[in-house]
Amino acid sequence: MSDDLRSQLLQTGLVDEKQVRQAKAHKHKAKKGNQKKKKERAQAPEPGLADARKAEQAERSRQKNLEKQQKAERRARLAQIRELVAGNLWPVPGGEGAVDYHFQYAGQVRHLPVTDETRKRLVDGRAALAALEFRPEKGFRVIPREIADRIRERDPEWPVVIPSETDADASPDPDDPYKDYVVPDDLMW
Repeated sequence: MSDDLRSQLLQTGLVDEKQVRQAKAHKHKAKKGNQKKKKERAQAPEPGLADARKAEQAERSRQKNLEKQQKAERRARLAQIRELVAGNLWPVPGGEGAVDYHFQYAGQVRHLPVTDETRKRLVDGRAALAALEFRPEKGFRVIPREIADRIRERDPEWPVVIPSETDADASPDPDDPYKDYVVPDDLMW
């Protein structure tokens, strides 16, 4: 009952003070009882459903942990490769002793200044070219062949060019009209 209605009923004498308090207490108990029932319904789901939810959460957390672990391992491998490359770089010559060495990577012809001795090592397969970063836009540098093999073991996707392998992989086109003419590897332009 609202306060206005209670006061009107009291004034007219249809109800007394005791009945008003009883009605108020009864209304309060009914309201509290409904809240408890609602809470019990919300808190008591089916036992199989709760187990299924826990299993799903455990599987999701396992997947997240596995992904985090794989990312951490990948970062560690990339750090090892960067350290290998940075620790074994051959110097880039400058001045008159430098000769441009042209190589192909990802469909683009790139060039790098090298000395005659370094160029011979690249042609023989005793040296290789490795990218400074995973993105080859940062540039390539000359490293020993053994280091290039170790880089490939850690991450086969790291940009590494071994000229002796790329020449061996290239099979001649059977329709090539110049297939009978041999072009030397150390041809200078």
